[in-house]
Amino acid sequence: MTWEGVSVYNDSQHNVQGGERVTVEDLIQRATGGRKLDRQSIFRPSQVYKVLRDPFWIWCQYHAPPSEAVDETSRYDEMRFQLGSEHEEAWVSQHYPDAFKITPDFGFEALKNTMRAMLDGVSAIYQPHLWDLGGETYGKGDLLVREDSRESDLGPYHYRVLEIKRSKSLQDYHVLQAAIYNRMLARLQGYNPAELTVVLKDGMGTVAYPDRHNQLDELMTSWRVLRDGGPMPEPGRPPKVTDSPWRVYGNKLVENRKDLVLLAGVGAKERDKLREAGIHRVDELWNLPLEKVREILGNKHGHQAYYVAQAYKTGQPILKPKSRLNIPRAGRHLYFDFENVDDLHPTVPPHVYLIGCWDAEQDRFVHFLARGAADEARIFHEFVEYVGDARRARLYHWTDYEIGQMSDVIKRWPQLGAPLGTLMSSCVDLLQVIKSAVYLPVPTFSIKSVAPALGFNWRQDNFGAFDSMVSYWDYLDGAGDAIMDNVLTYNEDDCRAMWHVDHELTKRLEPSREIRRPVV
Repeated sequence: MTWEGVSVYNDSQHNVQGGERVTVEDLIQRATGGRKLDRQSIFRPSQVYKVLRDPFWIWCQYHAPPSEAVDETSRYDEMRFQLGSEHEEAWVSQHYPDAFKITPDFGFEALKNTMRAMLDGVSAIYQPHLWDLGGETYGKGDLLVREDSRESDLGPYHYRVLEIKRSKSLQDYHVLQAAIYNRMLARLQGYNPAELTVVLKDGMGTVAYPDRHNQLDELMTSWRVLRDGGPMPEPGRPPKVTDSPWRVYGNKLVENRKDLVLLAGVGAKERDKLREAGIHRVDELWNLPLEKVREILGNKHGHQAYYVAQAYKTGQPILKPKSRLNIPRAGRHLYFDFENVDDLHPTVPPHVYLIGCWDAEQDRFVHFLARGAADEARIFHEFVEYVGDARRARLYHWTDYEIGQMSDVIKRWPQLGAPLGTLMSSCVDLLQVIKSAVYLPVPTFSIKSVAPALGFNWRQDNFGAFDSMVSYWDYLDGAGDAIMDNVLTYNEDDCRAMWHVDHELTKRLEPSREIRRPVV
């Protein structure tokens, strides 16, 4: 692959079609419309995902105070970006070894060199710069591939778009991102390719461009409304209202406004109904009678909104009417949590690498740490042995995530089927038990929301599951045992958080059934 960049052409070089001379200057004029690039007010194809899935983030980019931005880019984020770039480069090298890479990485010269390469008719152009400032778009694509089936203003050929994604499945935002490049390309070359291709991790998908034309128009309209000061979109729910660098700002904004997204179990349609009734804040629900809220939302959602608002007002959990907090009990009470790695790493397959457990009767944290995927079965054998007779224990987890992971472990290690099957029969999803019986002053029933509402705090503010993965990969690469200290602390706090939630709710709502720590 040639990485030196395109050679320098004389700007008077041209191709002829129908007697018209097409020059670099012509293509530059099409790209810019005589405008200067203003990166702050123009749309980039990489923003497609945010417009579709997180418009509040886009709104923040244009309207939040710049001083509120907090860069929370993690090592996992950096690793994902790096591996994506390496995957893209490797794919191009394998399938288009003679592709021309455009340099420099950004700027007007990169655009100019892209136009020169297109006029020269090179077979493939890697990282082309495509602009349509008249249409308020610009960006750096992945690959343009020459085809000779139809002519264009460039000559007896045209280019089509290939977008390369390190993803297993084709997503709508992948297609729309490629479609924006296709639209810019069509304006430049005077021919609109009927198809575009998205290359995936294990294959590729070809999509008809005309099918996406209206979607692109709607997307650009939505983006312009956000940019030009339209209504602020509804934020997400804390603790992750949106992504870096606006997560911290978004969380503060939601809390200060007492936004309706703080009401766990109250969906977007119900929040819209409340706003239509003139209710925009949680505290505006506090003094409304239950019947009024039910009149607005109906019985089910009215009860949910009213009682969660009352929980916020009092700062206390509230038992649902005619309900009882009925957490199953046994001789032993174990609160366990898994840490696993996903498929991001190129050589380490997904597996559970850490099982943590808070033993209520022993008042201690125990853990079982693997060293690589081949060691996964060992830690599960040790965990099963530690539990002992599962029929005399209750194993508490939060959501059904651990159950799903154990099912996957059984597929990888069939010999664990019987012992893990017995263990799973003694498992209790604390989330479901609590959610079915209690109203809480929380935006979601994530353990990261529920535990702090009941007085528990994690010891590490900026360390989570993705940070744990990267630390574990470093551990496998020989970084030393100490690098896992933060991972173990994080996992222990997850386990202790479950015990704390159980203990606090039982103490407050079912004091006669409270699980007490042993007296030493």
